Amino acid sequence: MHKKHASSVEDAAKKLAKATGYETREMRKLLTAEIARRNANKGLGHLSFAGILPLDLPDGTRIVVLPDIHVPAHDVASIWAIKAFLKDYQPHIIIFIGDVADVFALSRWPAPPRVAKDMQGELDETRRLVDSLIKVSNCIHVFYIMGNHEDRMMRYLSDPAPGVANILNFQTREPIMSFHGLMGYKPEDNVTFIYDLAERGGFGGSILINGDLDLHHGRIVRPKPGASPRADADDQGRSVTTGHTHRAGMVCRQTTRGEIRAIELGHLVNPTHPYFAYSQLTNNWHQALGAATIVGGKVHLQVLPIKQVVVDGRPKVGFAFGGNMYRSPNR
Repeated sequence: MHKKHASSVEDAAKKLAKATGYETREMRKLLTAEIARRNANKGLGHLSFAGILPLDLPDGTRIVVLPDIHVPAHDVASIWAIKAFLKDYQPHIIIFIGDVADVFALSRWPAPPRVAKDMQGELDETRRLVDSLIKVSNCIHVFYIMGNHEDRMMRYLSDPAPGVANILNFQTREPIMSFHGLMGYKPEDNVTFIYDLAERGGFGGSILINGDLDLHHGRIVRPKPGASPRADADDQGRSVTTGHTHRAGMVCRQTTRGEIRAIELGHLVNPTHPYFAYSQLTNNWHQALGAATIVGGKVHLQVLPIKQVVVDGRPKVGFAFGGNMYRSPNR
């Protein structure tokens, strides 16, 4: 059984409990209630949001950021290890930073021979994976930032049939082919989909946590790890975290306005999957995820590289956090 890491909210709650007399479980409930109170009319009150969504998170809030999963071309072994981590870490917030679904069935790129296309199957499997991560993590809310792959849905319709693509649902006044609508989520679900100002996926929608860190899918691509978000941070003039490039890296530097962090979170795909026939060593891709805690009102985000490991002579994948190793089962 995994022991809790030293920086967990439970440890912070123990200190608060000692000072106040509350039980640790009660302190966790109070923290969860404070997150909900601060964001009741902000991020937690929307099924979908267009633009930059501000979040106000108290100290002790735990966040996990998951980059490009590309269901159904995801790496099952890495997801298994992540589920073990989520069960232990119990984050309050999960942020999917784009391209959760591959939407291969609507891609304009030539498909490899004998590779089946099934858009409904992709939607169903993406929903099952997202729901399973919500359940195992016991998180209070999920933010799903739309990536360029999710936007394949609207691009597929917009060119040949823009009139159909722009028809609105009579009740919700949202496009009838909205991605969150096709995923089957409803306003009462604890999920918020982040679009750009034109209500499209891709590169415009983001989450700004405590005015400290902007998280979006990513839009500038450079070959060197860490260079893409650095260019993005230079463009925005603030700290950013991105996915999109499938590379992992971090660059920190001091400016006249203070420290700016540029964080790139890699991917969670299986590069040998038929959907990724274009994958090769020169792509310079890295599997990783992000884990963060709010301390002093700031987002302290770590990049957790996922590596191939050998345990008892058997190959696995895994990553370390807080003195624990989270591994896949036998491969």
